[in-house]
Amino acid sequence: MSYVPPHLRNSTTTTTTTTTTTTTAKTSSVTQENNNDNISNNVNHQTKLAFPSYSNSHSHFHSNGTNGTNGINGNANNHNSVSHGSRRSTATPQPSRIFAAPEPVFPHWQPSERVSRMSPDQIEEVRLRLNLDVTIASDSPAAPAPIESFSDMVLSLSLSLSLSLKDIAYHEYTRPTSIQAQAMPIALSGRDLLGCAETGSGKTAAFTIPMIQHCMAQPPIRRGDGPLALVLAPTRELAQQIEKEVKAFSRSLESLKTAIVVGGTNIEKQRSELRAGVEIAVATPGRFIDHLQQGNTSLSRISFVVLDEADRMLDMGFELQIREIMRNLPEKHQTLLFSATMPVEIEALSKEYLANPVQVKVGKVSSPTTNVSQTLVKVSENEKIDRLLDLLVEEASQAEKCGHPFPLTIVFVERKTRCDEIAEALVAQGLSAVSLHGGRSQGEREAALHDFRSSTTNILVATDVASRGLDVTGVSHVINLDLPKTMEDYVHRIGRTGRAGTTGLSTSFYTDRDMFLVANIRKAIADAESGNTVAFATGKVARRKEKEAAAAQKEANIALSKHFGLGPASINIEDKYRFMITTSNIKKVGAADSAWDD
Repeated sequence: MSYVPPHLRNSTTTTTTTTTTTTTAKTSSVTQENNNDNISNNVNHQTKLAFPSYSNSHSHFHSNGTNGTNGINGNANNHNSVSHGSRRSTATPQPSRIFAAPEPVFPHWQPSERVSRMSPDQIEEVRLRLNLDVTIASDSPAAPAPIESFSDMVLSLSLSLSLSLKDIAYHEYTRPTSIQAQAMPIALSGRDLLGCAETGSGKTAAFTIPMIQHCMAQPPIRRGDGPLALVLAPTRELAQQIEKEVKAFSRSLESLKTAIVVGGTNIEKQRSELRAGVEIAVATPGRFIDHLQQGNTSLSRISFVVLDEADRMLDMGFELQIREIMRNLPEKHQTLLFSATMPVEIEALSKEYLANPVQVKVGKVSSPTTNVSQTLVKVSENEKIDRLLDLLVEEASQAEKCGHPFPLTIVFVERKTRCDEIAEALVAQGLSAVSLHGGRSQGEREAALHDFRSSTTNILVATDVASRGLDVTGVSHVINLDLPKTMEDYVHRIGRTGRAGTTGLSTSFYTDRDMFLVANIRKAIADAESGNTVAFATGKVARRKEKEAAAAQKEANIALSKHFGLGPASINIEDKYRFMITTSNIKKVGAADSAWDD
């Protein structure tokens, strides 16, 4: 029986008998019922998610609704009825046929002969030198040895696959980074991976190159078919950056098609690309769910999955969407989960959806990168802008004297409105600056990033929308005009510089209200200088506890001031209430702004 892509099949409905299967970590569970009439056209994927799922190469629906029914109360064999109830055929229902998708191919991979002949002691020596910590379950096969050059990957399985080495050379890559050296052999060998490394370590290339090789080994897709690989990322900007890397590494492979599936862009264009058939989809979870429910794509051919910046996706509330996608995947698939931190939430997710994964950590996860020189400057709130202008004008003057271009600089601020104000103030001083935050349109955000990446603009003033995942080559200086609330966010901010082995500088202005975080930063700096870097706790629970501890310290300081008779006279009332007044006048604007909105 020949294979027909899900979205080109007959859309007639049929009656099915009730069938129940059991949910496992790597397979889908389904409850199919005779409910062909009450199909909802507007499924809220915060409460009910439903779309084609695949287990053992047959088509099913996964139930995430209530009362033991399918999330859409629909027919399990009718793919087009997922979100197009109004488009259903009015003809007499005919039995539909279930077509088997082509079996995914996981080719046997071997590294170079040099790597294959390495002894266990030699492997450990390389890992020690690369600062790698590799962990496997006691009953799992040994992890593949790390590579020390891209030629060790032996990508030339065929003439078409060998072209990827040209693309690597085109990027002027010389040697793999630590995470690439260990993650790529694991991915190429078909193993699941839990990868943790400091920001800027080259995680994107670590999964992009193996993903391209995997896709090229699969049976070809047809119109309406695919994708073969899915990359989920937390933000539009990160997803677009990943897609750009995929295209750059596959520039010699004309047959490889990719689609970027994110909010804030033309959904009709995305629908057209997905229905035409693509090998790789790079998406934010919310928009990908939308396309699944609209029948524009399916999970039937996916055999390679990447969850990038998984910790941030959980922070942003995408856990429901991630779980719904993961448990509806075909049984045979490979999963790579990358995270800059290792909170308990990520460990739980990996245990549920990764099969005997190899865990790779580079250095101390959740610790500030040692490639960044960190400076703390105490100022009053009223002095911040003047001190920032003085600092940047001085840098511009020094660069001009030396005949160098102004160094690429990111200035982080707390609120969207402040972001625009600072950018305007810098431009008024003759500096080249642009703002980036969630309040700007997608086109404006893309234009700002393009200008910054191309050095048309030297200063990017941003909220935390730019603190994760964005990899801009050559950022020399990160300035925290406003410190974040937690150590985790601080680490990700300063990680925009000192990337991929380069060095960078961070300058953080702080006031009395930041003293709890400043104490943690000073301790981290001291630990790094003594060579005793210690990772800190991350994740929602850890951040909540950190904020509670900071609040408790603040209350203790206030009580101490009152005890010694200092009273409120020691507090500048204007400074104390300035931000509260600003926030109260502008609804939905504050420290937790919408910069992360999909």
